[in-house]
Amino acid sequence: MELEAKYKVENFEEVLKKVESLGFKLGKEKHQVDTYFIVDRENEDGTRDYLRVREDLKKNSVSFEFHKVLSDLETDETEIKVEDKEKIVKIMENLGLNVVCVVNKDRKEYSKDNITIVFDVVENLGNFVEIEVNAESTEKNKNLVWDTAKKIGLTEKDRVSKKGYPDLLIENAAVQ
Repeated sequence: MELEAKYKVENFEEVLKKVESLGFKLGKEKHQVDTYFIVDRENEDGTRDYLRVREDLKKNSVSFEFHKVLSDLETDETEIKVEDKEKIVKIMENLGLNVVCVVNKDRKEYSKDNITIVFDVVENLGNFVEIEVNAESTEKNKNLVWDTAKKIGLTEKDRVSKKGYPDLLIENAAVQ
């Protein structure tokens, strides 16, 4: 189970200073290209479920993932490694699922205890900060997400609620 809150930010500098002052350490740096297939159009609560093929260009790895969005904060993710991105995409297309969008992003992950703070620069969308806790969905763990956001200066007005990068890219394309 992953608890995650996503925030749109203009500038990483202020947030990064606070993250480092709280003792978070830079871990992984990634360049990810995610090819998305949306399983169903929209759940009753406005969330979506996704199938995704993720290519990590820095690690030279490919994975296939299913994201079941359980709530505004909770996601159940199932992931397997695959050897050939083109073949898994072809299988998905042969099953009648078409590529909905491709998310191209650079990611830096900072960690402390069981909290990960992610800085994403997403092509055609901008800068985002995600706070992730990989743990059971308890009030204590949910409050850990909210308290961390508050400590690093992120507010509810900056929060991207019930939308993943694919949703934002699709909305962005519709506006242009």
